[in-house]
Amino acid sequence: MKRRTSFGFAILASTLGMVLLLPGSASAVDTAPVPIPGGFVPFPGAPLIHVFAPGPVDLGLMGENVEPSTITNFHGFSALAYVGGTATDADGNTYTMQTDMRVFSGTYVSADGSVLQGTFAFI
Repeated sequence: MKRRTSFGFAILASTLGMVLLLPGSASAVDTAPVPIPGGFVPFPGAPLIHVFAPGPVDLGLMGENVEPSTITNFHGFSALAYVGGTATDADGNTYTMQTDMRVFSGTYVSADGSVLQGTFAFI
């Protein structure tokens, strides 16, 4: 159970990181990509995060046949990597670390119906 909790937190942190990396997309609503339908709520009261975690269920992921992209109406390249290990803070405390990193590059249909090209990072 702890593995899923830390993985959910990693996805939440990654999603927030993606929003911070792409501040222009939040203000440019007309050309912003449309998120995929569905996703998950990482904890009660949190908003729906439009992302799935492809991979083996026994590792705490969502299965091998789920959408790796976070953008709908997208045609292009998607790369996905899970990186795990341990991290140590300045006080010597050790933590289990799991990250989800993704890159998408290609053509998408924006919220206003325009066909655009872009590259997006999910870190």
